[in-house]
Amino acid sequence: MMLQLSRRIAAHSAGRMASMSATTVSSDVMQSYVTEAPVAMVTKLDNGVTVASLFSENATSSYTTTRLTNCGSRHDNIGGEAAILASALGGSVGREHISLPSLHGAGLAGGDISAHHLESLKAALLTKKEGASYESQMMDHLHSTAYQTSPKGNSLGNDLEGSGESIGDVTAGDVASVLAGVVGSDVVVVGTGSGEHEKLVEEAGIAYGQLASGGSGKEVGSVAEKSAFLGSDVRIRYDSHATATIAFAFEGASWTDPKAMPLALMQTILGSFTTSAGLGKNVASAMCQEVADHELASYISAFNLSYSDTGLFGIVATAPDNKLDDLLWYVMPNMVRLAHGISDEEFARAKLALKMQIFSAYDGDISTGEQIATQIQTIGRAMPLAEMVARVDALTMADVKSAASEVINDQDHALAAIGGIHELPDYTWIRRHSYMLRY
Repeated sequence: MMLQLSRRIAAHSAGRMASMSATTVSSDVMQSYVTEAPVAMVTKLDNGVTVASLFSENATSSYTTTRLTNCGSRHDNIGGEAAILASALGGSVGREHISLPSLHGAGLAGGDISAHHLESLKAALLTKKEGASYESQMMDHLHSTAYQTSPKGNSLGNDLEGSGESIGDVTAGDVASVLAGVVGSDVVVVGTGSGEHEKLVEEAGIAYGQLASGGSGKEVGSVAEKSAFLGSDVRIRYDSHATATIAFAFEGASWTDPKAMPLALMQTILGSFTTSAGLGKNVASAMCQEVADHELASYISAFNLSYSDTGLFGIVATAPDNKLDDLLWYVMPNMVRLAHGISDEEFARAKLALKMQIFSAYDGDISTGEQIATQIQTIGRAMPLAEMVARVDALTMADVKSAASEVINDQDHALAAIGGIHELPDYTWIRRHSYMLRY
């Protein structure tokens, strides 16, 4: 069997990797790539900061990724302060973390932003928000309605980068307070490319050694109280719009939930489609084939989002305003049938596609560093490539059916939609089609 691999292929001598892009390789070489892939070195400083590295002898550039937890948009009190801090440090914000492209220890120690700088950061963020796509807006609305009962200061329902109103109210003190609860155990530093692990450990100690040690003492993936998912929807109707964008999801799984891997495979089974790709109905996914064949949407994609205590599993789509009813008519059975079984061919294809997604996540030193940092902070360790592939191989049809039965079958959903949505079925219709009546 021949496989496409767009990542570094492991050298036949252990620990060495050579670069090969868009090259066709045999399954034997693929197996060698997986089994001989080097494993990240990990060191934990006295105050809990984790330092990991995956350096290569052949690399010419070095990259450092720093990931901070306990300070994403979930913990915003005003709305937007975490995004402003991330922007000030040249990084990006997530709902439960901030990612930085370097050590930035000095910046964290002070956390000071001048009034002039703060206003320029707020203006830039407001401009970005005004130009946000409907898709990103609906994902914010989806989180907002799904987690609307969460308490202030610990809510996945917070907008990822704040709202137009809240951003204007953010003060320098609000931004500084983002880091108030960050301790050493909330910080992971990962080096990739060219470098030495011992030197990176020394630099990380200098940058983050001033942080307090300790923390909550909870294991990775544990939370004081699980976020409550509320079946609900938010609809923003513009009859003048010829298209509509919808984001629709069931309650998914946390990073450490046993359903996490089956849901990742289910996302691959449902797949994605866009008219700009030019594939038409020749896409692999059965759902996307039907969407393309009947011209029901210009874009549709399944998503699977995991957080420390919960997750969202669903689809996001942009469709003509007069085809929303038909779109849901085809989408819902394709999601529900996952609880009843799919063909062996679909199952095998999805497992292969999931493996390729795993490989592509390590396509480059920067993305590799982000993957390692994410794993350490979400599952507690850097998982070897061979283990990830083995976990995919170990998935069975029963695993998918069990996960789909728990997540999709006869379950409440959350939905956010904007545009020409006059044909979008109501909540009760969608809820009724989350299960099959089989006699």
